[in-house]
Amino acid sequence: MKKLFLIISILLIISCKGELIKAEINIPTAQCGMCAMTIEGALTKVDGVKKAYVDMDALKVTVAYDIEAANITSIESAISNAGYQANETAANAEAYKNLRPCCKLPADR
Repeated sequence: MKKLFLIISILLIISCKGELIKAEINIPTAQCGMCAMTIEGALTKVDGVKKAYVDMDALKVTVAYDIEAANITSIESAISNAGYQANETAANAEAYKNLRPCCKLPADR
C-alpha cells in the first residue's frame, strides 16, 4: 500500500501545476478503520489536497498537497472538524460528540 501511495504521489507531482509536498500529521485520537475513512474523506474535500493515507498502526496521516492551494493549518483544521486531534490542534468538540462509539476514546464510550 505504501508503494502504491508513493507511485500515485509521483504521478500527481508530474501532472500538477503547483508544487506538491508531503506532510505527516499525528492523529492520536483515531481508533479504528472508520476513523481512517472519515479522516481521508474530510481531507479529500480540502482544496489542494491530492492524496491522503491514514496509517492506523502509526496513528499518522500522510498528505500530499499543492502548496499554492493548501497548508498544514487548513489540513489540521479539516481533521479537527471531522472530530479528531491533528498534531496539537484539538478535535472539534461538537464533531467528536457526533462520532460513532467505536471512533471515540475508550473513556468517552
